[in-house]
Amino acid sequence: MKVVIRYCLGVVALCCLVQAPGAQDAAKASLTAPNLESITVGDLKGDVYFLASDEMRGRDTAKPESDIASAYIASRFRKAGALPAGDNGSYFQDVQFAYHEFVEPPVLKLYDSQNAGTAVQLKYGQDFSTAAGKPMPVAKCEVVFAGYAVTDAARGWDDLGGLDIRGKAALILRYEPTGWRSGSSMRGWSRNSYLETKAALLRKAGAAAVLMVTGPASTGGIDNWVPLGNSEINSESPPLALADEPEQQTGLGLPFFSASVKAADQILGEEGALKRLQEALDKGDRKAMPDLSSKRLEFDVKTRQVFKSGRNVIAKVEGDLDEWVVLGGHYDHIGLGYFGATDARTAMGKVHNGADDNASGTSAILEIAEAFAGQRKPRRSFLFIAFTGEEKGLLGSAWYARHPVVPHEKTLAMINIDMIGRVKNRRLEMHGMASSKALAQHVRDCAPLFPELSLKFNEQPVGPVSDMWAFYQAGVPVLFPFSGYNEEMHSIKDRPETINYEGLSQATRLVAEIAWRVSETQAYPDYRGTNKDAIGPDGQYRIPRPNQPKPAPKEKPPEDSEKEEEFSMPRGEGQG
Repeated sequence: MKVVIRYCLGVVALCCLVQAPGAQDAAKASLTAPNLESITVGDLKGDVYFLASDEMRGRDTAKPESDIASAYIASRFRKAGALPAGDNGSYFQDVQFAYHEFVEPPVLKLYDSQNAGTAVQLKYGQDFSTAAGKPMPVAKCEVVFAGYAVTDAARGWDDLGGLDIRGKAALILRYEPTGWRSGSSMRGWSRNSYLETKAALLRKAGAAAVLMVTGPASTGGIDNWVPLGNSEINSESPPLALADEPEQQTGLGLPFFSASVKAADQILGEEGALKRLQEALDKGDRKAMPDLSSKRLEFDVKTRQVFKSGRNVIAKVEGDLDEWVVLGGHYDHIGLGYFGATDARTAMGKVHNGADDNASGTSAILEIAEAFAGQRKPRRSFLFIAFTGEEKGLLGSAWYARHPVVPHEKTLAMINIDMIGRVKNRRLEMHGMASSKALAQHVRDCAPLFPELSLKFNEQPVGPVSDMWAFYQAGVPVLFPFSGYNEEMHSIKDRPETINYEGLSQATRLVAEIAWRVSETQAYPDYRGTNKDAIGPDGQYRIPRPNQPKPAPKEKPPEDSEKEEEFSMPRGEGQG
């Protein structure tokens, strides 16, 4: 697809001339960032091996090892010559977290009016789990089965149509109908499968609570959801929120429980009922929806609020202009695998090193900062940010977006570097291409300069999958280089020795080249709020808009500039 970028004219006499296409191509090929040769496999490997060492215990947010990691990153920025840009002249931006802890184990009871109203108390940590959110007062409500809690007009599917959910506990299946899963590199599930999507729909329908179960067909018969939220997990790695967020029952906005298949079968009335029900639904048999009007759930969850702190690490390389290009990525990981691990059944309590996710991106940020610091002064300035709390819900970047070091209207672009350590068969994905035609063109111009990489351009809408999301919501165009999901992700196999360091070095140099070109280009990149499908932290659909307008380019482009073409962005599952 041809994409046209309109550049501002310079103030020198040459601005009156139109460069021939061949000369333009030559100029593009010759423009390179300074000091790229300083980005080496050895330096990247040193950073990854430190950050992802067993001694760092997985760099869980707000843990002592996270403080050690942030101190290491700050020391590397200092050694590189990048200046501090955090609070009070330091490299650190304090991030305040809040979470809830249980005062006593949660209670969930099942009543059946057809069985003399006898109560069956489900076992916490075995039959069900829940996050320690806002206290849930004792409540007793009718149960209704709501399928996958999916409403998708394009597929002609509506689990909630004609269903009275108001004031009731919705029993739902996790994910989405199994036949919908595609083979995309982003795991293949659409946004219908997101917890935030389901919660938003159920909140709107008036549900009093949600009880979600992972159906046997979705996981090959492995019932592994409940262990991810038991009492040990909540104490070792509690779910966090930002301290300045409005208090909610959970991050999903209503009482939300996870149930085992056994517990779901108890509610449905017989062993194997959930399996048969899911099989029928996956075939489109809506008549299979059961009548649960005789069932009641009673829940009682007592919690108290606790506060913790973490820190983003921020450095800068100043240019001639007070206009900024941000390069960021998270340095936290999932600690000992008590929350978010893909191997929770076998490796809970073991160090999850997080070499690719995201020691790789952190090392790239450090190397680019070192390459740019002390070289010829760039036209625009660079801000380097290592975020905390990404694995807890993009918290560090959300905090920065609310408390920016650089005003958003002075931020040209944000390049989010997350998981670029597993380049395989030369493949590197570039997400965010739809957020700006100008940024996309920079990527396309740079791609031929790095023949060691084969770039795949993702032109789908930007989604809430990593730290670029908060910037995109604030009206900043974004890019997200990514080497792809892999079997080692969020497991104890994501270790330093499994990284493709040559691929990591090439990806890092590519990002540096793109960032430098954005800095040197005269005009601001355009911003395209094309994200009609993405979901914000509040679970609501929105089209992001800038908080404030971008400054106008210093000179207008030529009147005869070719009309810009729109990207063709197929509606689909995005990057989640």
